[in-house]
Amino acid sequence: MSPVLHVLHIVPHAGGGVGAVLRTLATALHEAGAVRSTIATLDTLNEETRAHCRRLGISWAENLGSTADRRRFDSLVAAADLVLVHWWNHPLLIRLMAQGLPPSRIVLWSHVNGRHPPQAFFRELFEFPDVFVMASEASLAAPVVEQLPDSGRDKLRVIRSCAGIPSWTTDVCAKNGPPRVGYIGTVEEAKMHRDFLRLCAAADLAEPCIVAGGPSHEALREQAVQLGVADRFAILGHVADPAPIYRQIHVFAYPLNPRHYGTGEQVLIEAMAAGCVPVVLDNPPERALVQHDETGLVARTADEFSRALRFLSEQGSERERLARAGRRFVLKQCGIDRSVAAFQALFDEARRTPKRPHRLVLPAITSVPEGSPCHLFLASCGEQEERHIAITMLSSPVAEEVIPASFRFTTRGSPRHYLDMLGHDKYLERICYPKSHCATRENVEHG
Repeated sequence: MSPVLHVLHIVPHAGGGVGAVLRTLATALHEAGAVRSTIATLDTLNEETRAHCRRLGISWAENLGSTADRRRFDSLVAAADLVLVHWWNHPLLIRLMAQGLPPSRIVLWSHVNGRHPPQAFFRELFEFPDVFVMASEASLAAPVVEQLPDSGRDKLRVIRSCAGIPSWTTDVCAKNGPPRVGYIGTVEEAKMHRDFLRLCAAADLAEPCIVAGGPSHEALREQAVQLGVADRFAILGHVADPAPIYRQIHVFAYPLNPRHYGTGEQVLIEAMAAGCVPVVLDNPPERALVQHDETGLVARTADEFSRALRFLSEQGSERERLARAGRRFVLKQCGIDRSVAAFQALFDEARRTPKRPHRLVLPAITSVPEGSPCHLFLASCGEQEERHIAITMLSSPVAEEVIPASFRFTTRGSPRHYLDMLGHDKYLERICYPKSHCATRENVEHG
């Protein structure tokens, strides 16, 4: 029998969906008895995860993203048999990887689909770990992945990112009352389609569409008032327990931004497990979970999406057929036991790899100091258009309509996120606040 493997989980923070996935995976590995986990967060560990670790006897360390804690962090890496990096484009994690880790065996598990900045894969990222795990098959079609050499593709794996199937979905949820449509998830432009209200309002539903989630729910309420459709929606904001909402809704309206970062889409799994029929747009991550006219409906256009909502709200027999098939799919394919078995097999493989130093080697970029917050941000954009627009903004005015929408985000790997997390950087400030700087060659040279 193999000795218990000590796995160090490195994660920027343990909030939101990633926190749920981390807690579920660490618990399942702990209960299987073959893995001992330690959780190390670069930012503060939330109380929910601390309490969870206390109950299970899982050790943790937090606030390790500063250089002052580097010796402590390195000792945790050295003590582990294997390091599982839970990756997305977070400034503290990119800086840590660029600084380098001591000899270790590293598996990187991406919690984003990697197709679009600011949460995009870039070529150098694949050179960092010993094994690169994607959370969705949709990531395999990202352009940078398709261009990898054979040596890079050999280290790729796909293990679904999920927090398991909630216990309250053990029995098919009885759907009482008139057909209801609802959305549960992130309410902000980085994830939700910017025309969400129009898409749902155009379905002319008999009952108000329920919307649960944040953080931009207040802005969504204001938009509904401005559009004159406030009476067609029940916008609840964040809810601690979504189970009662899943029990109310028959159709799960889930139109996402075509450039969204999601992968496993835990809410889709929960919705199908709860007997809610998903209606999604034709984006790769959603297509990896929803089979059109088998487990849900996939719409190619806005009009198709609205018509699909209307159709399912009226056609009870079709709704029930798709609900049953969707539930069968997630029960068979999306249980946490499948992810745990896949990781255990991967760990057995990776533990035979010799430990070696790991460092994210980023390309030099003209006009910005190597290792600076601006350099780290630009490198994280890969070779996509966002990097070239940002470089132009360092020295020349750029029309407002050219600036990517993601540059206006305050988190999610945006320029502002890098500036807030990593400190003052005169170059990055020109990208974050272009109107505050006279974009001239003299400013770039003299700051």
